[in-house]
Amino acid sequence: MADSVDNSDLNLSEGEGADAVAPKAKGAGPGLLKILMIVGIALGAVILIVTVVVITVNVINKQGKPMSPVAQSEEYQASTPILAYATNIGEIRARTRDKEPSSVVVKINVGFAKDDKETPNEITARLYQIRDFLRSYFSNKYAEELTPDKEKELKDELRHSLNRILSKPSIKEVLFEKFDVVGL
Repeated sequence: MADSVDNSDLNLSEGEGADAVAPKAKGAGPGLLKILMIVGIALGAVILIVTVVVITVNVINKQGKPMSPVAQSEEYQASTPILAYATNIGEIRARTRDKEPSSVVVKINVGFAKDDKETPNEITARLYQIRDFLRSYFSNKYAEELTPDKEKELKDELRHSLNRILSKPSIKEVLFEKFDVVGL
């Protein structure tokens, strides 16, 4: 028999197998593993909570914002700038172009940047041109175009036209010190 096994080498007694001590595990053991697992879960929870909070805050903040920026008009500015005014134009008298003309008496002041030193000199130099333009302007209007509800449009028109007379558009505001339209 070629496969003969020497039973003497195998010493298997029933008592020895039960008393044999299992080898001890090396390392920190299951206690460290539990601590690492708890720290990992806590760290994951913190990351999840921070992510949810950031996304929620961004969504809430974007709901109140318009999709396109709102244009700021001069009419809705918080405060008007401080301007210097030319008051030397004087009183302008004219008649409207109605069939029965009304008499128009206007005293206009024009505002320009406070630090602008050239504009008052140019207004003085062109005073006769400005007065003639204003007389012609009011003579070409009908009395119904010179009502208080159209005053803003009149001021804008006058500002635009007076800026064309000057070498640079420096007039920022037109004010009526006196504005009377009297039917004859």
